[in-house]
Amino acid sequence: MSGPGKVLQQARKKKRFSIDRVHKTTKIKREYIEGLENDNVSAFPAELYYKNFLKTYALFLSLDPNEMINMYEQSKLDQQEDLFKQSNNNAENKFIEFYKKNKQTLIYAGYAVAAVLIICIIIMLIPTKKAVLPEETSVQTISKKEQESAATNSQQTEQKLYIKALEDTWIKISGDNKKLFESILSKDKTFEATTKKEFNIKIGNIDGIEVYFNDKLVDISKGASNSKVNTITLKRD
Repeated sequence: MSGPGKVLQQARKKKRFSIDRVHKTTKIKREYIEGLENDNVSAFPAELYYKNFLKTYALFLSLDPNEMINMYEQSKLDQQEDLFKQSNNNAENKFIEFYKKNKQTLIYAGYAVAAVLIICIIIMLIPTKKAVLPEETSVQTISKKEQESAATNSQQTEQKLYIKALEDTWIKISGDNKKLFESILSKDKTFEATTKKEFNIKIGNIDGIEVYFNDKLVDISKGASNSKVNTITLKRD
């Protein structure tokens, strides 16, 4: 879905208004009018300025300003999804290229790993003599306290993830290589999950969510691109 720029431009031409006339009537700079019609948010000092001018221009052209804002927000979400797909495609292409260049080496490495595994299996199958305990050596049983401690340590290995959406944001979440969620998490909605080892999260807009891992707030800005897209892995140290 494209932004509201094309709709604005068609409405202006339908009314037979020139950009100069719009400028003189609304007092909006010519470069801002062109930026609005071309969906060029970077032409404005900040997104807030873009949205304010978008509402003003929409009202001048007898368009619904809220509808124009919704078109812009949807176009942002679509762009985030496209960036995810492009990132995945780039990763796949790099892997294919690496495999083609190192195919022979990878095959030899596979043979080596297989050989090591076979040797390990053979060693494990060789019978060993059982150690005989001296008569005076007593076998100690595990106390109830030790059993409870082991159970507690087992529970602590479970990893917890909690995400809260500050605004509509596209995210993709996997736990132990299993996809758990891939969609837009709407504003004020939350997502919770647990896994044994780790989470892999792709974020379309790092400003749009808060991420908590094992009840601790995670800094998701590290490694983010200029478009605020980031991919992070969360696991217990």
